[in-house]
Amino acid sequence: MELAGVLIAVLLLIFLIYKRLSLIPATLICVAVLALTNGFSYMDLFINHYGVSLAGFVGKYFLVFVTNALFGKVMEETLLASVFSKMIGKLFGDKNAVFGAMLATAILSYGGVSVFVIVFTVYPIFLATFRKADLPGKYIPACIMSSSCTFALSLLPGGAQLNNIIPVQYLGTTPAAAAGIGLLCSAAAMAFIFVYFSWEFKKARQRGEHFEINPSIKERITKFEMDAGIPGPLSVLPLVMIILLINIAQLDLSYAVLAGTGVALFIGWKNIPDKLRIINESAKLVGPAVITTAVSVGFGGAVLACNGAETVLEAISALPVPPNLSFSIAASFAGAMTGNGGGGMDVAMNLLSGQYLAAGLEPELIHRLGAVATAGFSCLPHNGMQITIMDTCGYTAGQCYKYIFISTVLCSAGCLLLANVISCLL
Repeated sequence: MELAGVLIAVLLLIFLIYKRLSLIPATLICVAVLALTNGFSYMDLFINHYGVSLAGFVGKYFLVFVTNALFGKVMEETLLASVFSKMIGKLFGDKNAVFGAMLATAILSYGGVSVFVIVFTVYPIFLATFRKADLPGKYIPACIMSSSCTFALSLLPGGAQLNNIIPVQYLGTTPAAAAGIGLLCSAAAMAFIFVYFSWEFKKARQRGEHFEINPSIKERITKFEMDAGIPGPLSVLPLVMIILLINIAQLDLSYAVLAGTGVALFIGWKNIPDKLRIINESAKLVGPAVITTAVSVGFGGAVLACNGAETVLEAISALPVPPNLSFSIAASFAGAMTGNGGGGMDVAMNLLSGQYLAAGLEPELIHRLGAVATAGFSCLPHNGMQITIMDTCGYTAGQCYKYIFISTVLCSAGCLLLANVISCLL
């Protein structure tokens, strides 16, 4: 009954989100299922597990969200994001401009722009490139998700996202842990994503599908196409600053992103008539982003308090397979359970890292496998970032989730398998 309750609660959460119920009430309903099937009172499970996990995550990572939201907003308002993306897009031409936008998104994600706020920076870029390529907008959420939440988020060594930073705090590794495995799997992920979307775009053109425009979309594109008066190479400097400070100076992520924000402000100062507005508007982005993430972590904490979750993790640990493979499966479960890469990674490191270190698994391998597993398998319908992206782009899960699933979950599953094969051969 306990194990069934955990599975029912997780599946119910996915179903409710797919039906467009907000994540907060959806998790509260599913906590009731957990309480009924695992011998808890609702308030005990909510306050002592859901609430404690939620509050702990907010306390630990709130400053990261604040600095990342500010950086994303500054990059947008200074027009540095559009300058950077135009520079990348020119390398690809109009027909393949979408892949240029995806590369730009991946670099922004790798450089430290929070995946929860990245959509606000890159959505106008994708509108412009999809219009140039005359492709239907239903692919935009999947393009943003796959370029920001696969290789850039968890595979490329030195990335500045939470999924790649959280293991550092538990394992004493660096963001460049298991660099060889990360680079090989990144190449595989990029190849898969390119081939998959090339195939989808070809089918869309054969079906006679086109880009559709409305007044709101036209306004966003007009702003994006404004002349910033900034040379393209200068737009890269804030990202370079963040990456160097994190990986060379080993500065805390929040400080590094704040320094990158300062560089962006210096370069694009003349393009911002109202500086105070940027601070206020970026602050408005923090609340929904951090709460959506923390709610996912809170639900994960409630699940992990149940005997059913322990049964699953114990069963996975007891599988007659190499420890790297059983850890990958357990971390994937954590990502799927929370629906959030950062939250899933925090759960995986907190509950599993000590056990697998004791089993002789290298810290660097735990770091990289955990990052890939939790990021990829968190991209189910209850993923908070995914919900934000679909809402921003004006699409429902029914219209575009299948493209997201193939380009994120299936892609990451293949990379996780490849990483395990490589680790066994080394």
